[in-house]
Amino acid sequence: MIKPLKLALVGAGTFGTRYIEALQTMPGVELSWVCDISDERRRAVAERFHLAHVADHFREACADDSVDAVIVVTPEAAHREIAVSALDSGKHVIVEKPLATSEEDGMAMLQAAKRSGKLLMTGFLLRFDWRYAQLQQRLRQIGKVRNIYAYRNFDRGLFELYSRTHSFIENAIHDIDIILWYVQSRAAKVHGFCRNTLGLPSPDINWGVIEFENGAIAVLQTSWLYPPQKYENVQFNAGVQVMGERGVLELANDRGGFRANLEGEGILLLDQTAWANIHDEPRGAFGAMLRHFLACLRGESTYRGTLPEEAIESMRIACRLVADSQRLERSP
Repeated sequence: MIKPLKLALVGAGTFGTRYIEALQTMPGVELSWVCDISDERRRAVAERFHLAHVADHFREACADDSVDAVIVVTPEAAHREIAVSALDSGKHVIVEKPLATSEEDGMAMLQAAKRSGKLLMTGFLLRFDWRYAQLQQRLRQIGKVRNIYAYRNFDRGLFELYSRTHSFIENAIHDIDIILWYVQSRAAKVHGFCRNTLGLPSPDINWGVIEFENGAIAVLQTSWLYPPQKYENVQFNAGVQVMGERGVLELANDRGGFRANLEGEGILLLDQTAWANIHDEPRGAFGAMLRHFLACLRGESTYRGTLPEEAIESMRIACRLVADSQRLERSP
């Protein structure tokens, strides 16, 4: 039998639990450690998933020589310390996006990956979403990319949690990564425009314009003004349109998905491509991304996800958008 990969997960919140659920359906994987600073969350996951090793600090998992990789699913500002420690301990690392919240932190993580020779992956799952990947594979059919519009609008009920990090860095980072994948050029200028209408720590309306060295222009939008939805039915209004010399390619998450018409609820459009579970297995983009990471660890696949350098470039653009929007706010 193939020796199972031993993994440690740091951060047992909603997304961390999703990782645990997915890993427990995958053969050849053993979840050796779950680490979280919350006693309540540690007890909950230990009981629910019958875990033997839970800890309040990630360093216990990093000190375990049998651990092959560490999954970092903590609040964004905590990524650097955990990832650097894990890499310096000889572990592969996958970090939920964004890689970090500053260029300094991202570069420290990149240098740790280079020192260790281990894989550092950022959880940009859209590159594993069949629709976004299919669009990338068809770019040659439309010639040179001239213009991109990407949008991502969310349920306002979730913003009390996610306003801890600016939406250009937390949410639009998905679209920045995809835009860089499609345009294949460096950003020359960025312009950010934000409004805070909900009174939370970060703006809830965010528009950005990116001018690229090759002449392409991208517009991205992310807001938190959609009405609250049932968590199990949450459907993000997100998509992308790419215009080239010879045609247009586009996709929309909330069109053409699974349709349900329920008494008392009306019509629901549920496109579950990203988070789809079929027969209790993660089969959407999230599952594909995680299986790819594991295959790379086993030496069964060549890495095709976002490179750390690309993740840093996305973060650099996001931080520039934040800075530009704040500069405009300070102008008379």
